[in-house]
Amino acid sequence: MTASDVTPAGSARLSASLPEMTEPAAAMSLPKLIGQLIRLVAQFVAAIAAIAAALVIGVMTSRSMIANGSIFSTDVVGPWHHWRSAGRDTADPYTRAHLMTSGQLLLASDSAGVFEASTDTLGARLHSSCDYVIEGPDPRGMWWSMAVFNSSGALIANDAGRYTYTSDTAAINPDGSFIITLGRDARPGNWLPTSGAGRLTLVFTMLDPPTGLSDEERTERRKLLPAIRRESCS
Repeated sequence: MTASDVTPAGSARLSASLPEMTEPAAAMSLPKLIGQLIRLVAQFVAAIAAIAAALVIGVMTSRSMIANGSIFSTDVVGPWHHWRSAGRDTADPYTRAHLMTSGQLLLASDSAGVFEASTDTLGARLHSSCDYVIEGPDPRGMWWSMAVFNSSGALIANDAGRYTYTSDTAAINPDGSFIITLGRDARPGNWLPTSGAGRLTLVFTMLDPPTGLSDEERTERRKLLPAIRRESCS
């Protein structure tokens, strides 16, 4: 350092030769670091939320497909659902899971038509707090049965010991049609007690004749499914 460097003029020249610093370097880097951390945390939270949402949607979709089926596993006619591959070795996982949870007999779908309904014809959920009338046309000589189950897939305990009606035990109208009623209180005719079971599921089964049915005849059979009409609720 020369003598001129310590003079006022020399000091000015030295100051001018240094880069201008408005803030300390540490003060500039800390906000940037915090911002980056905030962005990383936000991205991580968004990723976790997306994964959680996907899992929830997947679980809900699977539960719905097990309970109600889908266009890939069931045929729907009004309130009635028919599981196409029920009882077959080729049944899909959702059909197998449904039958395991419903407690139904494993009747093969190529020997019987098994139809389930958890709503009435207008789409309202079946419940033991309501009374229902089920009206079916003449099944054209096919053997049939009608039973009602609780939400656990079990028959509903009742003092009358009534759990199901069949074409052999039900009172049939002169024209071959039939009427079955559901309700907590006893009534004349083909009455199935529902007690205080809560949510209900009806299962209507029609056996194929010994000669079997063609695909066209199975399609026609769907027209014989009974209507489910709600009378009143309390």
